[in-house]
Amino acid sequence: MEPKIGLLMDLPEGKLPGFYAQIVKTLAGKAELFDRDKEMLIVSNEEQRLVVLDIMAEYKIETDTMKLSLLPDDADLTDLFSDYGFTSRAEHNYLYEKIVVPFRFTSDSPEAEVDQAVLQIEEHLVAQYKEQNRDIFVVDRQLEELMQGIAKAYRCKIEIL
Repeated sequence: MEPKIGLLMDLPEGKLPGFYAQIVKTLAGKAELFDRDKEMLIVSNEEQRLVVLDIMAEYKIETDTMKLSLLPDDADLTDLFSDYGFTSRAEHNYLYEKIVVPFRFTSDSPEAEVDQAVLQIEEHLVAQYKEQNRDIFVVDRQLEELMQGIAKAYRCKIEIL
């Protein structure tokens, strides 16, 4: 997963539709937006975050910052995904970093046991993808201890990423 920064704009009520377009036009000239989705602007680094925040201050728009994780295009998403992330207009899938935990099984875990552990983990999965030919699993951050327990029950180990 690739780290991104989300900037959620709190647009004032009753503004004309052209107000949003004016903001986007100003941003286009000054900031490098990676992506956007409705009132969420997505940038790749802290420098761009500061540029966007300056523009939002100019327009007197309150903005909340959140850390996002961009999933690879070929990630498998489960039905739980929409509770932990969103798909942007550009069809990129993002997770809210604060509420998920990615992990993988250690390379010394017995493969047959890993297969059994994965069957137990599947019902809790938010997303799954491959990185350097290894499976990465993403679950609710509150389930990290449960994932450790499942791995231990099957004589496997996981590493949190």
